[in-house]
Amino acid sequence: MITKKKYTAAPEHAHSRILVFNDSAVDVTSVVNLLEGMGYRSVTPITDPRHLLSTLSASPFDALLVDLRMPHLDGLKAIYLIRETFSAAELPILAISDDGLAELCNAGLLAGANDHVVRPIDPIDVALRVRNLLTIHDIYKTSQDIKNNLEREVQARTAKLNMLIENGLLMSMTRDRTALIRHTLFEGRRLLHCDAATLYLRTDRQTLRFSMRTRGDQLADKELPLLDDATGLPNGRYAATWCANHKQTLRIDNVYAEDRFDLTGTRSFDEATGFKTVSTLTVPLIPRGGQVVGVLQFINKLDADTGAVVPFPPELEPLVEALAAQAAVTLANLALQDAQLARAEQAEAA
Repeated sequence: MITKKKYTAAPEHAHSRILVFNDSAVDVTSVVNLLEGMGYRSVTPITDPRHLLSTLSASPFDALLVDLRMPHLDGLKAIYLIRETFSAAELPILAISDDGLAELCNAGLLAGANDHVVRPIDPIDVALRVRNLLTIHDIYKTSQDIKNNLEREVQARTAKLNMLIENGLLMSMTRDRTALIRHTLFEGRRLLHCDAATLYLRTDRQTLRFSMRTRGDQLADKELPLLDDATGLPNGRYAATWCANHKQTLRIDNVYAEDRFDLTGTRSFDEATGFKTVSTLTVPLIPRGGQVVGVLQFINKLDADTGAVVPFPPELEPLVEALAAQAAVTLANLALQDAQLARAEQAEAA
């Protein structure tokens, strides 16, 4: 006979899935009623041993209560079978036995049960042990989540590294400047998982000129001066010119809250097109030991799960800087080849 005492399940465990196994309908019902009286809202009884493993495999449970001495099944055998599939952390087991059967209790623990209680069942004793088992399962789930997140992160980083390697090979083979620019923009956008990308190229007039973007919007004709007209000093008014002059990557988390740079052009563009610029990542194109040849700007980092616009995380900077370096070297090589070809043609004409 089970005597109930006052106990309430912890709020975080109220909806934990608990399976109660006993081939006696009377015994299983009494345990289920006890747990439900404590506030557990997802308690499942099972009396047919033929369905035990299939029930556990069909959907995850957070804990199992099993009677060691049942009329038609050896509870120890059931625990042994369960432990072939489920670890003690994945499915904690509370074994139930009659008082005075110490050897049976020890056998249950040896078979793989996490803990045990004896009859007559004390509700507080059961409550505390069930709480402990559910806490074990919580820790297991947390560790699995961390492991899965780490595996996804490793896979994502490996994919990005492979993308950079493939990108470098493609760039080394291209002789088409426009194709190179387009490839850099779209690969960068894919690498960073963002809304859009824009490329500014340096001109002979010491300005940055809009060259190409991934969106179909018309490019602005305005050029951004790299030097201040009045002082001749490096122009830090715009994010792109600051990036080029300082040869540093620049992250802006929220364009509309930014006050270091003049972003009226960006805001006007948004107003005219209906596009909403929020976060940006601006990266200089610098050949090894050379002068900045342009600037890549990526717009609106997208959360992989929700699709919401979020800031660009700092850990992405080395990846996009590697992409920019590949593009810068290839652009510089193409410019050198064009200059050599022009000189050769001039010499031949002379």
